[in-house]
Amino acid sequence: MNRIKLCIVGACGRLGSTIIKESIDNFDIVGAVESANNPNIDKTIGNLGIIESDIKITSSEDLSSAISNADVTISATTPTSELLNAPVYVKNNKKIIIGTTGFSEDEYSRLISTLNNKVPSLITSNFSIGMNFLYNLSELVGQLPDEFEISINEKHHSKKLDSPSGTALSIAKIISKSKGYKNLIFDRTKHGKRQQSELDITSERLGGIPGIHEINIAGPYEILRLEHIVFSRAAFARGALVAAKWLHNISEPQVYSMKDVISN
Repeated sequence: MNRIKLCIVGACGRLGSTIIKESIDNFDIVGAVESANNPNIDKTIGNLGIIESDIKITSSEDLSSAISNADVTISATTPTSELLNAPVYVKNNKKIIIGTTGFSEDEYSRLISTLNNKVPSLITSNFSIGMNFLYNLSELVGQLPDEFEISINEKHHSKKLDSPSGTALSIAKIISKSKGYKNLIFDRTKHGKRQQSELDITSERLGGIPGIHEINIAGPYEILRLEHIVFSRAAFARGALVAAKWLHNISEPQVYSMKDVISN
């Protein structure tokens, strides 16, 4: 079987470097990209101790060159970078997987508009297979009586930029649709007594936590807790590689999600 060729954009980041490390058994890394001002430009991923390889870190200004030999590109950068890079994937007719979070609604809509019906692409707020199974479970909360109320709590490392996490917002969107919540509350001190239309989301930033998400579902006399704990970024990396293997076999140029991956 031919090994799938990957380019990783954001190759020196926490997720990007972990994807490279986890890829060695079944994939070939043919490109690695970082922002133009990154100090590792022109160093090899071998020099950086990621894996043994002579593939150099390429500037995002040369993205077309970096993705030229790739079957699938996996990107984990920033919303601004993704919006700049998306037209390059389209121009070069390259399959792209994006795992960046923190998009505003407008940015996300622009990204979808750029990619949809142009190239096979996949966008997700979380690559974890377990989390995407939790998304599916979250769709069931609408079956509960109205007296059951729900809240979401997420914990991440202190260097995470966005809050709440993109994953927590994805859970909230699913639960709101299923349960009929209209308003997301991030700070209860400003809102007082809970209203029936409200869904609480709280965030904590501490230490090196890769990610903990908890859904609390409480009735008058009982509580159900659904919790997903990531204890290694390898969980995200392996999910990204499952997605890459799946997208490699897709030819229809539309935007997919991890739900499409795990349902096949």
